[in-house]
Amino acid sequence: MLFSVTGLKSQTFAVPNFVLHVHGGYTFCLPDLKGDYPADLTNGKNPTPYFIKNGFNFGADARYLVDKKRTFGIIMSFTYSLLSSGDLAVTDTAIGTGTYRSNMNIFTIGLGAEYDFAPKRPANPFVNAQFTTNIFSGKTTFDATTGTSTTGTMTSAVRFGAQFGAGVDVKLSNNVGIVIGGRYAFANLFGKDSSASTTTTYGLNDKENAFTGEKSRKIAYLQFYAGASFYFGQSKRTPIKK
Repeated sequence: MLFSVTGLKSQTFAVPNFVLHVHGGYTFCLPDLKGDYPADLTNGKNPTPYFIKNGFNFGADARYLVDKKRTFGIIMSFTYSLLSSGDLAVTDTAIGTGTYRSNMNIFTIGLGAEYDFAPKRPANPFVNAQFTTNIFSGKTTFDATTGTSTTGTMTSAVRFGAQFGAGVDVKLSNNVGIVIGGRYAFANLFGKDSSASTTTTYGLNDKENAFTGEKSRKIAYLQFYAGASFYFGQSKRTPIKK
């Protein structure tokens, strides 16, 4: 389907009460998630990073507009993020020679508010803020060509945080559109903790540890996404052209 920018600006659609976005995209990790393995272990970097570089995200969010102008809404979102270090070739006298990989998965449930700047226009910019509940899992592996191979599984952990987003929702019809956006997520604002590790399991261990001198770790990342929009409960009144 082809359409011109001029045509998009002049066309009007009914304003929905309820919007559903289904989307997927790329996640860019920030310190203290990312790091250089094994250099950051041997150089004593504090806090020790999780050695996660980037990953992908997919999910959905639902927005219900509560005011007469259809500018302010309540938003609830579900996002699954799959983060990884990738396969890293390692040659180290202490660790050995082989391939290291670290994976972290985060299931995020968000609840918050959104503001739409132009709900009557086909291209509608928006901003939102949400409080989040984040459920963590993960795994690290070291496949040794010399030395000892190891595998560790992260003990499931729950943290509370916040995320702030912005994007554009473009209507293609009264029922369907596309959405493009991004968000900043701080996933462990509250609930940090530390626990002892074993030979096969480890904790998220993001709380400051006075005994070891390890500083607290911040789990933050940027996410960019694109997807489809679905509109429900449109206003019967035709929007006024501007």
